[in-house]
Amino acid sequence: MANFPHKQLLFSFLLLFSFQYTKAQESKRSVLLPDHLDLQYAGSIGYASIGFGYNMFKEKASLSFHYGYVPEVKGGELHIAAIKFEYKPIAIRIKNKLTFYPINPGIFLSYNFGKNLDFRFNPDQYAKGYYFWSPALREHLSFSSELKILGDGSSKIKSISIYAEANANDLYLISWYENRTTTPIFDIFKLGYGIRMYF
Repeated sequence: MANFPHKQLLFSFLLLFSFQYTKAQESKRSVLLPDHLDLQYAGSIGYASIGFGYNMFKEKASLSFHYGYVPEVKGGELHIAAIKFEYKPIAIRIKNKLTFYPINPGIFLSYNFGKNLDFRFNPDQYAKGYYFWSPALREHLSFSSELKILGDGSSKIKSISIYAEANANDLYLISWYENRTTTPIFDIFKLGYGIRMYF
């Protein structure tokens, strides 16, 4: 056991976790198939983005993965990868066709692939610790609202929702804190809008 490689141990743990999660699913579909697909406009992860996600904790939360793109004509070409976690503490059922989630707090990480963007600043130009942040990696705090339109069960798409999300990244939050007497906190939040399809 002492010679058992860490990578194999991690792989075994992930395999066991995946097996247990698959057994817990009510349907027989693969655990790798996503629970929802997102199409989003703006919101700090690209001019437009696409993503897929998984419901967690009896649909009280979700984990999703996104790819976003900013075209050259919109300020310089960027490719963005993001991973989001969203918590949905309140679900308001409106008759039998609508569910409203008024406030969903969340966090997400985004990584920008573009010219002159790396995980760290060039050590040949800047001394170690000169800048404490990463040029490409951003941490975000987000809040969203979602209105879900429930289907009738006759389609593979169980429901469709529209949502709006406001987010602020780590640098915006630090800048606001240092200038909080002159800068309203709402000025640091960026908005995104999207459509989500649940399967």
